[in-house]
Amino acid sequence: MHKIPLPCLLRTVRLLQSCHCPSLSRTCRSRSGLLLLHEIRPHTLASIPIRFLNQESAEDKTPLSVNSTPSRADESRDGNSLGHSKDGEKSSPQSASISRPKKITCIDLLDAFSSASPSQQELYSSVMQMWRILAISRKLERSDTQRITEHPNFFNLCYEVMTAAHSMSNMFLVCSLQVFVRLNVNPKTRLIQTLLNMCQQRLSTLKKEEVYILANTLKMMEGDKNVDLLKSGLCLLLDLKCELTTDVRTLQNLMRIMPAHLAKKFEERALRMADNFTVSQCLYMFYVLREINLYSEPLMDSCSQKIIECLDDLSCKKIISLTDHCAKLFYFKEELLSAVADCIVRNIYMWDTQQISIVLRHMSLLRFRHVALLDCLADKLMQEAEALTMNSLVLAARSFSVLNHLPEGKEEKFLETLRNSLNLHMDSMDGGVLRRTVYNLCSLGLVYQPAINKLLQEQSPSTLNNTEKAFLHHIEKCLLLELGQYSVSIRDLEKVHKDHTHSVLQCHAFLKNYFEDPTLYQENMLFPRSYFIDFLLVLDTEQSKLVPIGDLHNFESSENLKPIAVLCCTENSFTLGSDHPIGKVALKIKQIKSLGFIVVLIHVHKFMMLTDANKVEFLKEHIFKDVSSIQSSLQANETEQAAHREI
Repeated sequence: MHKIPLPCLLRTVRLLQSCHCPSLSRTCRSRSGLLLLHEIRPHTLASIPIRFLNQESAEDKTPLSVNSTPSRADESRDGNSLGHSKDGEKSSPQSASISRPKKITCIDLLDAFSSASPSQQELYSSVMQMWRILAISRKLERSDTQRITEHPNFFNLCYEVMTAAHSMSNMFLVCSLQVFVRLNVNPKTRLIQTLLNMCQQRLSTLKKEEVYILANTLKMMEGDKNVDLLKSGLCLLLDLKCELTTDVRTLQNLMRIMPAHLAKKFEERALRMADNFTVSQCLYMFYVLREINLYSEPLMDSCSQKIIECLDDLSCKKIISLTDHCAKLFYFKEELLSAVADCIVRNIYMWDTQQISIVLRHMSLLRFRHVALLDCLADKLMQEAEALTMNSLVLAARSFSVLNHLPEGKEEKFLETLRNSLNLHMDSMDGGVLRRTVYNLCSLGLVYQPAINKLLQEQSPSTLNNTEKAFLHHIEKCLLLELGQYSVSIRDLEKVHKDHTHSVLQCHAFLKNYFEDPTLYQENMLFPRSYFIDFLLVLDTEQSKLVPIGDLHNFESSENLKPIAVLCCTENSFTLGSDHPIGKVALKIKQIKSLGFIVVLIHVHKFMMLTDANKVEFLKEHIFKDVSSIQSSLQANETEQAAHREI
């Protein structure tokens, strides 16, 4: 048996297990690596029903067996996998199938590990199997770690590893160190210190895979003399490898484990090699930069150019990952995002609604609005209205709300589709998802009263945090505005103190100089429990000029006086490369306009880049642009009233 090659022996054991050989548990009880395989329980002929092609017939009512009634032990042991219920009755034939072997755990490995002088091969096999298991399970529960470290054979394993460390391979050393660090073994123990010392001695002989494992292990360890020495040596090794590396993928993997002070050097090295990047390496570079949280605009610009040329050859999954990396890195590259959106529009038949919604969600985080892609998604949602899932509804509502977009000419049909879908899925939504979805739909102008009533009844403000209360307050305000029960007059505004950024303060200073007369404006005004506005003005629509505010109570008696709310907004309030308002600012503008105010929106960044003459021209154009429309609407109303009098 010992002369048979190990792979052949393993295949033979698995074959015997699949045949349910009862003697397997007796013949394989040794300390070899074969015990790492899961032992399949023996099955009797009486407990295995035979079926062909999953056909059910009259004969299937009685299992084919020698004994018609299985024992209780067989039922309790094999009931789940063989289709028997607790009371002895047989379930449907589809449930009668041989169960898959159970996955090996660290406890199984420790059970198989012998305490009596195991061979180096057994020790190596046990430790490497534990390393693979722990690598798959990224997070270990405290109870699982405790069960492993308190196992009777764990101390023996630690002792054998410590004594054999001098004669084992480099891979065994670094993997052993990572296993015991993951299991929270005290770094002051002799075991950990021995492994650290051996890694220091062999540092120059480590291969790249071993360097990756060691670097990731040291990141998990706290400060210690030997740990610090090993980290210093590893930094010197990585510094040396940075200059000597000519392979792109090796360089990228080294970047994933590099210390922060070497980031600039690796970035420069990657830029020098960027011309040799393939498209897949460019995509992987975005992943690496995201993982190490390094914003390198020159490197991403170089990679994005190659990616743009080959976008049509990329799969949907890769494009979604690319937009996700851009969003996490806050890479506001309008050219790349436009190319991605154009590619999706060209190949729209390859994309489903959920995939498009995920891409748009990533783009909304970057404030990028692509009208054609949004319209394509709206068309797909309206076409698939009856099959629209809850997840697709939630993602679509968020993207359209954040980007403040409705399909032109199809607004009512699109909102009706979202309303019907919300009506279908709102009972299955949890409180947080329903609250956010209702808020997004209110931002789009869809105030669905049954969903809002359900939300207000089920969620008490006392159980919510400040952010959740703010969402609920905006939803309630939208409902009151829809019902005409919410009104705020100009006299309800109050002056407050607010700290502004430097650019907004400069904008305020210019506006004050432009208005000259302090009686023409009021600065830093706040609606009660609501929105802040930078300047409050009053416009006389008949004389087309600003009038002193004076006593606020007199304004409601005159129809010619219109209040103006001046909003000075930073770049984050607009879509990328445009003056289109998004998110909360868009909802704020809609609600302030519904209260009878004229809204003047100032893009602070662009405004401060204008010359003084252009700034004055901008203010004149935007403050008085609504005068003609107001006068024309008043004339239309007067004409209509005169026509009624004649009738």
